[in-house]
Amino acid sequence: MSSRKTRAGSGHGKRSRRARKSLQDFDRTARLLRGDLTERYGEHEAEALVRDARERYLDILPQVPWVAGRGAPVMNSFLWITAQELAVYQAVEARGGDASEAWELCHTAIRLRMERVPRWKRWLLNRLMFSGLVRRVIKRRAMNQELVRAGDFETRSVVGDGIAFDHGVDYVRCGNLELARKVGADAFAPYLCMSDIALSEGLGWGLIRTQTLADGCSHCDFRFKQGGETRISSRTPEVQATIDRIARKEAKQAASAVSPG
Repeated sequence: MSSRKTRAGSGHGKRSRRARKSLQDFDRTARLLRGDLTERYGEHEAEALVRDARERYLDILPQVPWVAGRGAPVMNSFLWITAQELAVYQAVEARGGDASEAWELCHTAIRLRMERVPRWKRWLLNRLMFSGLVRRVIKRRAMNQELVRAGDFETRSVVGDGIAFDHGVDYVRCGNLELARKVGADAFAPYLCMSDIALSEGLGWGLIRTQTLADGCSHCDFRFKQGGETRISSRTPEVQATIDRIARKEAKQAASAVSPG
């Protein structure tokens, strides 16, 4: 009996530590986004939006599964970010906003987070992605037709030709999508996939993707090309319109930043 209580207490302690850590991550992201939120909504409304999103995040956290085993840290970080984005979506929607508005905030947050990743760490993550070790693992899994499971994620590996892409992964099941459905945010699910735009650009992964499970397709087709351009599209028209609009806005801002005077 005492050993069972000890294990139960240990499990509860781990969950509490994870919740505290994830909440700290939410607060750091909110601080990064404060200036953009204030410019868009004004100080009072921005603070109210952050408070609401934080409360919603606390409600979502118990529903976020914890992935164990190989690859767990990456998958768990994806799920935490997804939970934050879902909380923002719910808070924006509660104030009469829509998914497109919520996604622009989330996209900006990811950009700001990536800017604060040290250059050496981005370099290391890029080298790891295209390392001989990763290539060998991809090749072995593809040859054996392995279906790799990590929590609610299931993937198949794809060997590239080195021209169109170096290697790839097909997601046939996605924990991020299942979490969105669990909290009743199906309409926002295709936007969540667009997190990979800022991630790929920030880490130099050259990600090419033309379809996702959230778009209603059979799988998400991740294809990576070292030194390549990030080319991610959505088959959901309103999502594609949103990322096109954001891309035009960012291009205009970049041009203004380098223009004389």
